Amino acid sequence: MSDIPQRIGTVVLNGSPEVAEVVARFASEAAAVGIATCDALAAGDDARPDVIVGIGGDGTLLRAAHLAHELMVPVVGINLGTVGYLTEVEPDLIGKMLERMVAGDLGTNRRMTVAATLPDGKVVHGINDIVMEKVISQRLVQITVAVNEEFFTTFRSDALLVATPLGSTAYSLSAGGPVVDPDLDALIMTPVAPHSLMSRTTVFTPGTRLTFTVATGREVRVNFDGRTAGLLGHGESVLVTAGARPVRFLTMGAHPFPQAVRHQFGLDHA
Repeated sequence: MSDIPQRIGTVVLNGSPEVAEVVARFASEAAAVGIATCDALAAGDDARPDVIVGIGGDGTLLRAAHLAHELMVPVVGINLGTVGYLTEVEPDLIGKMLERMVAGDLGTNRRMTVAATLPDGKVVHGINDIVMEKVISQRLVQITVAVNEEFFTTFRSDALLVATPLGSTAYSLSAGGPVVDPDLDALIMTPVAPHSLMSRTTVFTPGTRLTFTVATGREVRVNFDGRTAGLLGHGESVLVTAGARPVRFLTMGAHPFPQAVRHQFGLDHA
């Protein structure tokens, strides 16, 4: 990152005393190096931040990253959670991170997004994944998949998801998908609890167009990173592609991909 930010917007989803103390300390240390801070979720156009900082766990950083993507600014996370796969900076490194930010000495990791276009033309972006899931818990959904407008297969399952490499360690992993280096660009399609012998993940190039069509009368909910985008009825489709632009994560270079995976999944003790 070369430009010195004038204002940092913070995203905080947990109002605990511990988090409040770190937020206050962050604002104080930012002021000490000449950077103003604001609540990114409440800031108006006249207080547009140059950088977004998520203070909390990976869920907080995911929300911060969505906002950063919308504003087309970079994002960085301060880890107060238990996993910390995305949130690289520990609280005791806040001062050092800000010094490097002012010096233009932070790196930038560009991570692809995944886009879903709904029947009404609405487009949503997932940083981790787009999920097509059942609405009625006792019933499977039946979804037909076309790859670049050519029929591929039909799944009967609890859900179908398309993850980014960054999201490969989230819901996709729980569904049996592979861990993928986030420096790669790919669309990772995995069925969730399929009633089929075809239960494996399929990995597509980022230029692939995936069309998912509801094949029965059971509604399908479309989610992006756990948030509802809309419902699909019988015969309706959602188009899933790579997003048009990435999310930019600022990094101190402390946790390369293999070390981050090893730490997240406790492989040192496996």
